[in-house]
Amino acid sequence: MSMSVNTNLTSLTVQKNLNKAGDNLSTSMTRLSSGLKINSAKDDAAGMQIANRLTSQVKGMSVAIANANNGTSIAQTAEGAMQESTNILQRLRELALQSANSDKSDADRSALQAEFTAKTGELTRIAQTTTFGGRNLLDGSFQNQAFQIGSDANQTISFGMNDISATGLKGSFTEASVGGAAMKNLSATSVGSVLTNSATTTTTQPTNTTQPVTSAPSATATGSAVSALTTAGGPSGILVADDIKINGFAVTLTADMTGTALAAAIETADSTVTANFDDTTGVMTLTSAADIVVSGADVAKAGLTATTSTATTTTTATGTGTAVSTLTTGGTASTLTAADEITINGNKVAVTSGMKGTALAAAITAADSSVTAAFNDTTGVMTLTSAAAITVGGADAAKTGFATTATATGTAVSTLTTGGTASTLTAADEITINGNKVAVTAGMKGTALAAAITAADSSVTAAFNDTTGVMTLTSSAAIVVGGADAAKAGLANLPAVGTPKNGSSLMGGDGSISINGKAVAWTAAESVDQVLVKMKAIEGIGSASINAEGRIALTSKDGNDVKLANIDGGSLAKLGLSAGTSQAKLTADTSIELNGVEVKFKKGDTADSIVSSINSASTGVTASKNTDGTLKLFSNKDITIKDGSAGTGLEALGLTPATGSTGKTAATTVETTVSDLSILTAADSQRTVQALADAIQQIDTQRSALGAVQNRLTSTVANLQSITENSTAALGRVQDTDFASEAAELTKQQTLQQASTAILSQANQLPSAVMKLLQ
Repeated sequence: MSMSVNTNLTSLTVQKNLNKAGDNLSTSMTRLSSGLKINSAKDDAAGMQIANRLTSQVKGMSVAIANANNGTSIAQTAEGAMQESTNILQRLRELALQSANSDKSDADRSALQAEFTAKTGELTRIAQTTTFGGRNLLDGSFQNQAFQIGSDANQTISFGMNDISATGLKGSFTEASVGGAAMKNLSATSVGSVLTNSATTTTTQPTNTTQPVTSAPSATATGSAVSALTTAGGPSGILVADDIKINGFAVTLTADMTGTALAAAIETADSTVTANFDDTTGVMTLTSAADIVVSGADVAKAGLTATTSTATTTTTATGTGTAVSTLTTGGTASTLTAADEITINGNKVAVTSGMKGTALAAAITAADSSVTAAFNDTTGVMTLTSAAAITVGGADAAKTGFATTATATGTAVSTLTTGGTASTLTAADEITINGNKVAVTAGMKGTALAAAITAADSSVTAAFNDTTGVMTLTSSAAIVVGGADAAKAGLANLPAVGTPKNGSSLMGGDGSISINGKAVAWTAAESVDQVLVKMKAIEGIGSASINAEGRIALTSKDGNDVKLANIDGGSLAKLGLSAGTSQAKLTADTSIELNGVEVKFKKGDTADSIVSSINSASTGVTASKNTDGTLKLFSNKDITIKDGSAGTGLEALGLTPATGSTGKTAATTVETTVSDLSILTAADSQRTVQALADAIQQIDTQRSALGAVQNRLTSTVANLQSITENSTAALGRVQDTDFASEAAELTKQQTLQQASTAILSQANQLPSAVMKLLQ
């Protein structure tokens, strides 16, 4: 080996190895300090590329897992809201089933509808307020939403939710319906009491009254109720604020009002009461066709006493001939004074002090020209005679010998004489005497008919004159002839006269009533016939008339009820009617056939009973009654309707069968929304039950889809976690430092570096050996 000074190859080689050891040591230390095997591209160019790709995949999958979990949370949130919406729909269905039942009234259904409406509103509120991260989920805006569930582009799944508000939930109902017209064979009848003219004070009964009736009659001897109340003195010290009532009506008062003014105020308070004040005697007399009730804390100031004056009965005779009433005193007259009060038929008798006998008789006749008064000086008996009933009143009537409670002597007799020729009778003819049916045989007449009449009512004596052909009926009480065929017996129906009103009688007082919710009003000057015309004009009223007994009879038509109510107090009583409802009823047995099943109805059945009978039958058809009284039939299937065995059912109930060869009313399907549903009627409730089934199914379908999405997302997350795990392991193998191997490498490089340093020191000493050669 040559020796030189300028070139030290050994030193250069050692330096190279030392630098290499330093570089390797630096790399080992970097790897150990960073934990990464690849810290720069020069460490492992291919490995860096692989590591970055794996890093992207792992990080993307982590985000995808989070996205999938968020999707699951959204689905769970929506399903929870849908569960509550389903609960609401189930409650709505319960309400509809309750309302569909026939035991529910209109008020019941209104209460059920109130809850139904509130629940429907809550259904919409839930749909509009269910959100996740600021996004509405159930209002219809969350449609076809994509969820990124992979680390690469377009690795998505999509799902959405429909609108589940009351307007968004749709359903349908299938229905066949048959609407009825007016039920021709249903009618209601309201019959009043005998319609009598008003009377005043207490009235005596006529004595030996005879009624020769020269035309075909239907006469009634009957009574009218009256009340009389007389004050003890005139008004004194009345104040505006005082409390005085007549029949419950407050009397409008003024300070220190006079007797005449008070009388007028009493009549204004209650038009059924007549008040008269006598300025001379200071006496107030109240009269009425009904009871008089005086009340109030200050009645004494009016000279009145808080009390009730009960109406008594007036008996009068009626007929078309001349009726004579005779009243004979039954006691001795007392001494009269100018202040005494006596009235004849409501007319005041001008009494003077000490008046009696003939002078009193003349004063009575002067007070009422329809009454003839005669006094017998020998017997001391006063006799009053009139063509009509005689009413004796006044606080001092007893002084005349005519006590207001006295009963006239003698026997009251009603005599009714036929004025026509009897026609040929048949066994089917109808004649009644005082409501008792006469047993008529074919060809019956004359004496045989008289005997049959007496047999029908033993209180009536019937006699037939073969010479004159006249039938005479006699009784100690009223005689009422009725029946559709009375004219054939020469006993034709006549309106009652006298006390019972006829069509031309004046009403005698204002009034106002309600018939089926419509007002009927009249004035005192209108006749009964005019009032009847007004009644008949009311929709749903078929007839309004006075029957043979002198009673107002109202009959409805087309299945309508007759509903009567007072508008002005006491008005119905003036017509002999009472407040209330007379229901329309079937006039004969009948039946119909529904879907092959015969449903039978009985005479007297009401519309409600008819509905109940249909609903009780197994026909698949539900019936309800409309507000106008007509029937409605409905079903979720076709309806076949026919006449029953009687052949009258369809017309009676106002129903019409379907036209065409099948005779069916075909069911149709109607789309609707929950917000449009109602349970106010039975028919509406049936539709609602059907439609809600569809709405519940709609939500169930969405919940089922959401359940599938949740399961899919759960599987996706599990798969992503597996891929992430394996990708992370691969990434670790590519870029993570193997500390065991790298620590050994570090030790190795450190040793090499130390050795290289020591050797380099020796290599650098080699050129110094040349100096020994130069010595």
